[in-house]
Amino acid sequence: MVILGAGIVGAACARELAHAGFDVTVLDRAGAAGATTAHGEGNILVSDKEPGPELQLAQLSRDLWPRTLESVAAGPLGQTAAARAEWAAKGGIVVATTAAGADALHAFADRQRTAGVRAEPLTRAQLSHAEPHITAEHTAAVHYPDDAQVQPAAAATVLLADARAAGARVHTCQEVRSAVVHGGRLTAVRTDTGRHEAEVFLDAAGPWSAGLSARLGVFLGVHPRRGEVLVTTPLPPTVFHKVYDADYVDAVGSGDGTLQTSAVVESTAAGTVLIGSSRRRVGFDDRLRPEVLSAVAAKAVRLFPALARVPAMRAYGGFRPYVTDHLPVIGPDPRLPGLWHATGHEGAGIGLSLGTAHLLRTLLLDETPPLDPTPFRVDRPAVTEVTEGSATPEQSANRPDMRTGAPGSGGLLEGAKPPDARPARPRGKGAKPRRKPGGGTELHLTVDGAPVQGTQGQTLAATLLTAGRTSWRRTTTSAPRGLFCAIGTCFDCLVTVNGEPDVRACRRRAADGDVLTSQFRSTNTWQRPAPDRDRPRGGAR
Repeated sequence: MVILGAGIVGAACARELAHAGFDVTVLDRAGAAGATTAHGEGNILVSDKEPGPELQLAQLSRDLWPRTLESVAAGPLGQTAAARAEWAAKGGIVVATTAAGADALHAFADRQRTAGVRAEPLTRAQLSHAEPHITAEHTAAVHYPDDAQVQPAAAATVLLADARAAGARVHTCQEVRSAVVHGGRLTAVRTDTGRHEAEVFLDAAGPWSAGLSARLGVFLGVHPRRGEVLVTTPLPPTVFHKVYDADYVDAVGSGDGTLQTSAVVESTAAGTVLIGSSRRRVGFDDRLRPEVLSAVAAKAVRLFPALARVPAMRAYGGFRPYVTDHLPVIGPDPRLPGLWHATGHEGAGIGLSLGTAHLLRTLLLDETPPLDPTPFRVDRPAVTEVTEGSATPEQSANRPDMRTGAPGSGGLLEGAKPPDARPARPRGKGAKPRRKPGGGTELHLTVDGAPVQGTQGQTLAATLLTAGRTSWRRTTTSAPRGLFCAIGTCFDCLVTVNGEPDVRACRRRAADGDVLTSQFRSTNTWQRPAPDRDRPRGGAR
C-alpha cells in the first residue's frame, strides 16, 4: 500500500495498516505533518457535531486516541514518545452570550445527548469556578467532558514513528506527477524521483486531494477552506478548557464562502493561548489578513475580556479540506480501481484521524466496520459532481481536462490514451499555423504529455506561465523552481526541450511542435553558459 500524504490522517492510516500487516509506504510532497496538520489547533471534539455519521466517527476516534497512545507507550517507542503528543483530556465548554444563543445551545445539547454525548449544563457559579476569567455577560454554558486536545504536528509524528516501528517506510519530498494505469487499474505512481508500485493507493492529501486525484485521473470535490489562529505570549494559567462561543457550530456547518468567525480559545502546554477561529473560501491564497485576525480577536475578547491586555506574538493560517456536504471522503474510488481516499475532514482531521484509519482498515480487509461507511462513500454528488465555482486556481491547473482526461500539469496517464486530445502539430512542412484572434501565430506544444497552446514570439517561460504553469523544475530537495531572473542569468527555469536537458526557458523561443518535459534537477547546473541556440533571435536579451 502507498499512502499519499503524511499529515495526521495519512499518519494514522499508516500506523493502523502497518500494524494490520500491510506493506506500507508513505509519500509526501514536502515534509511530514508540515501543512494542514501543522496549522491546526489539535482539537479532538464531539461538542461541535450534530448527531449523525460525523459525530459517530468523532466518538469512535475519541475512544481510540487514549488507547492508541497507551499502545505506543507500551511498544518500542516507549512512554516518552507517546507523551510528545501532549494528550490533554481537558474538556470543552460552549458559551452563549445572547438569549437566542442560549435557546439554540440547549436544544443542540439535547440532541447530542440522545446520541450518547455527555453534555452537562453549567450554572453561573459552576462556569465561574471552571473558567474564572470568562465574561460575566453570558446566558448559558454547557460542559463537554470528552473534548480533548493534542499537539497536532507532534501527534502525527508519534503516529508515523510507530508506523515505522511496525515496518512502514516514509519518504518526503516526493510529489506525485502522474499515474500508471493498466487494465483500467491504478498500478503505480510516478514522483519526481521514481516510480512506486502497489496494490492500493490512498489519497490522504487533505486540501490538495483534488489536484492529486486529478493527476491520477479522477475529479474530487474537495476544496481548500482557510482558517487563521492568533497565538498570545505565554501566560499564567488563564484558560482551563477549550472554550468557544455557540456561534462556532454554525460557522463549522456553514457553506458560505465569505468570512465566518467565532471565538475559540484554549491554552497549550507551553502557556500560550490559541485564539480562533475563521473560515473562508479563498482558494490557496495563503496571505494573512489583518481584518480577519481583528474579527477573531474581537470575538475572543468578548468571551475573555482580560485578553484585551495580552499581546499576540504571532499568527498562522492553513487550509482545511472542505466538502460541500461537510462529510469526509473515506473508501474506494469506483472510477479507478486501486485508488482509495481518506480526505475531506475540514477542520476536524486531528480528531477524526484515528477513526478514519480504523474504518479504512475494516473496509480494506472486508471486516465488519465499526459504523456505517455509506455516508462517506466517494461516489456521492458532493464529491464527484463538478459544480460552478468548485475549482480553485491550483485545482484547475492540476485537474484533468473534462473532455480529454489529460491532467493540466501532471502528465498523461501511462497506458491510457486520451480519446479526443488534439496532438501537437508537427514541425516543418505541412504545418499551417493559424492566426490567433488577438494577433500572433498560434503554436501547439506538448508539456509533460499534455497539449498546450502558445503564441509565436513567446519564450518557453512565457508560454508555460500563460498556461498556468509556475514551476517546471525540482531541486535535489524537491523544491519547485520556475521563472526567476527572466534574463538568462540564473538557472531556475531549466527545462528539457525535445529531449535536450538544461534549456533556459526564459531564453528559448517557443516553436510549433516543441515537446517540453519537467526536470527533477539540472544535469549540469550553473557550470556552463547557455548554448548559442538558447539565445533569442535578433540580439534580444
